[in-house]
Amino acid sequence: MKDRTVARDQIERIFEERLAALSAGVVQAVSESLVVARRDLTSKLNQAVRRLGASETEEQWSKAIVDATQGFSDRAALFLVRDGSLHLGASRNMPGGATLAIPLDSAPAFLSAAQSRDTVVALRSRSEMSEPVARWAGEDCGRKFYVIPVAGKERVAALLYADATEHNIDTNGLELLGAMAGAVIESRTFSRPTLVNIQPDQDLRLKAQRFARNQVAEIILYKSEIVKNGRAGRDLYTSLKAEIDSAREGFRREFLSLPGMVDYLHQELVRTLANDDVQLLGSDYPGPLL
Repeated sequence: MKDRTVARDQIERIFEERLAALSAGVVQAVSESLVVARRDLTSKLNQAVRRLGASETEEQWSKAIVDATQGFSDRAALFLVRDGSLHLGASRNMPGGATLAIPLDSAPAFLSAAQSRDTVVALRSRSEMSEPVARWAGEDCGRKFYVIPVAGKERVAALLYADATEHNIDTNGLELLGAMAGAVIESRTFSRPTLVNIQPDQDLRLKAQRFARNQVAEIILYKSEIVKNGRAGRDLYTSLKAEIDSAREGFRREFLSLPGMVDYLHQELVRTLANDDVQLLGSDYPGPLL
């Protein structure tokens, strides 16, 4: 019996020693991996800054930004902002040979990023991307895309598009890249893009945005149980048809007479009511008013 106890104690001691050694090895390996990852990231960003600073043309500057997104996203494209329009400057892993120039007002997600000067996440639908961008980049309502503003102190110079199919998006890396590119563009003189032009009817657009937010907020407040069940059943529109149709009619009547108006109500229904998942609205949802 004593021999068995001694043997058990020895086994437990050996196990604990091996476990301690293994744990120390794992901690060391993780620590070394973090050091290597940090060094690689620092080197990558340093090279990006050097390329941005050395750019002599707008084309070189655009390509430097897009190339630096490698590892942060699967695909990327830089759209220059000029006179209220988006102009494709460079792209990576996107369809080649494209020459895009579209009104900023027709691309809600891009417009929102330009106005807020903050990253916007949206579904890859034509209602968010605009028809031309959706045709070029590929519409996929089950996936998201990211728009990161490249802004200096006085203007939004460009908007960086990024998406992923196989890997996760590194939003922090993309935003840091956007901030660095924005700082560089402040000191450059090549083909400087103009300020984002949001047209003289800005007040009406802001009113339309407030209307959309208020309508959706009231639905969530007064129909909370139906909203909860509608999300679970992925049929929000069918469950709340009277309320949504009333809001759509009000938005149509009040705001759609303005040329180039964005369907802010649709955006709010998707982002807030459907939690950024347009499919929760259900197959009967008629889609954007525009």
